[in-house]
Amino acid sequence: MQKIKVDKVTPEGYVLVKLDKTYIVPNLMENEEAFIEVTKKGIRIDKRLSSHKDRVKAKCPIYDICGGCQLQHLSYDNQMKLKFDQVNHYLTKESVKTELLPVIKSNLPYHYRNKIQMVFGLNKGKIVAGFYEENTHKIVNAAGCDIQDEVANEIINTIKLLMRKHKLMPYNEDTKEGIIRHVMIKRSRKTNQVLVIIVTPSNVFPGRGNLVKDLLKTHPFITSVVHNVNPKETSYILGDQERILFGKGFIEDILLDKRFLISSKTFYQINSEQTEVLYQQVIDFLEPKKTDIILDAYSGIGTIGIILSKYVKKVLAVEINPESVNNAKKNANLNKVTNFETIAMDAKAYIEHLVNDNKALDAIVVDPPRAGLDKAFIDSILLIKPQKVVYVSCNPETLARDLRQLSYTYHIVKVQPVDMFSQTYHVENIVLLSLKTS
Repeated sequence: MQKIKVDKVTPEGYVLVKLDKTYIVPNLMENEEAFIEVTKKGIRIDKRLSSHKDRVKAKCPIYDICGGCQLQHLSYDNQMKLKFDQVNHYLTKESVKTELLPVIKSNLPYHYRNKIQMVFGLNKGKIVAGFYEENTHKIVNAAGCDIQDEVANEIINTIKLLMRKHKLMPYNEDTKEGIIRHVMIKRSRKTNQVLVIIVTPSNVFPGRGNLVKDLLKTHPFITSVVHNVNPKETSYILGDQERILFGKGFIEDILLDKRFLISSKTFYQINSEQTEVLYQQVIDFLEPKKTDIILDAYSGIGTIGIILSKYVKKVLAVEINPESVNNAKKNANLNKVTNFETIAMDAKAYIEHLVNDNKALDAIVVDPPRAGLDKAFIDSILLIKPQKVVYVSCNPETLARDLRQLSYTYHIVKVQPVDMFSQTYHVENIVLLSLKTS
């Protein structure tokens, strides 16, 4: 056991402790003192000896061991300050000069996640469901996660009871015995539709009919139940094979008056309420005109592009994942959108195709994964040079890196952080870039 005093906190709110190697420690604040202990699993706080004046009591009883949230020991206002400072840190590091706006707060800082996924296991003979303890495969039982949908929490607790009733054991990774590995639940507050996905290691699922029957009896509002099979020892929750046990196998959600289909494997923003705030900000930054042709790069299932379609002449939605392209087409048909074209292609290659055909774009909207934009894609933007680029990012570090590269050709007009992931250090950002005239 060793005593430490915190002298510096990372932009994400962690503490770096240098011993035999550098450890990342959560849930400590500047100038706090604590006893820490290094174990085979890593490092843990044995006892905190002092408290920062701004520390608050975490709402979650398993906050110290779960790792799913990192900021519950901060007031919500201080969470917003940390996120603002985090974005500013990476922009400054990359010498990006711009207007950084205050973080847009959430009206729902708890129970905002529309998707819940829990692993099942046994603890002293009792069925538990929750999350893996940080850096381990030990399951932390969560009777009700504070950032996940409350209805979904209730369904998980019901499934635990029904597993005992029907003698359905959780899957054990070591012995390869048991039936249920994970349960994923997706819910729309706008439509009040609920999708339950039960994941097993094989097609063998005895008693599934009785389980579903009792589940629907307890929660009659459930819209669909899907059985997913994942036999692989992997960190991925879902496998390739699945069958519908009840309903249509999907639900619908509504964003800014547009409807979107959500199935088990659909990538969808996990905070629907703040997604509407995010997308409205995209519209406000673009100031679209009815004559505009917009490229929606990394378009996924078409959410941004379909919402933008009512404001512009045409949206070209480029996505390399064929399943996402197919879902985008379904969503366009669902909303009767006719000026939305989906292209199953690498975005960089598609822009080069437009340049070769002497076709211009008025604006590009990009929403890449956490890794950000690769240099080849940035080069393709600089090749076609639309008047505006709106960059949506969930990673301030890669965002700042990309903005630096774009800043030679574009004014970085303003950055708007949005709190999509309350109680965690993650923050979404929307950036407006305008083509330099000289």
